[in-house]
Amino acid sequence: MTLFRVVQAIGVLALAGCAVLALQGTPLLGPEWSRARVLYAGAGAVSALSLLALGRLGVLSVRAAAERAEILSLLRARDGR
Repeated sequence: MTLFRVVQAIGVLALAGCAVLALQGTPLLGPEWSRARVLYAGAGAVSALSLLALGRLGVLSVRAAAERAEILSLLRARDGR
């Protein structure tokens, strides 16, 4: 589960980097409007969001496996096995 949390943390850091890059493509943090930087940041944000989603799916699968194991042990205990 730690690996999935690391993947999520990398996704958050990548998303923050993409936000900074997108802001650098505007007059707010950059010298002028840069359409290329904004588009590049958007493309990177898609990858960062994918990392977040993969990490979340991994965490959910680990939790589901633990719940299945607990239910199985409860059923075995109830049946006397």
